[in-house]
Amino acid sequence: MSQSEERKPTIEFPQLDALEAAVRRALRQLEVWRERATASEAERRRLQEVLDSLGKVGEIDASEAAGELEHLRAENAMLRKRLEDSRIQAEKLAREVEFLEDAR
Repeated sequence: MSQSEERKPTIEFPQLDALEAAVRRALRQLEVWRERATASEAERRRLQEVLDSLGKVGEIDASEAAGELEHLRAENAMLRKRLEDSRIQAEKLAREVEFLEDAR
């Protein structure tokens, strides 16, 4: 058997490193959105407790505080949607990386 026959052919995927970096970035972004959603939910709970225990929040009337609470709830819903979208994107990228690694 000749030396060239002993070598196994390798397929290079120069885009694989870029794809893996994109997956890492997407996963980091997913974590950031998860942290923001958690913080927003904690703030919503805190404000709800304040509203439940007081008629006024500092100089803000309870109805104004309720409006702020609704705003935070809407922001929380938006962050949860972004978090879900980011999770889906990260999973797709991870599947692509898996496919390319298997194709090697």
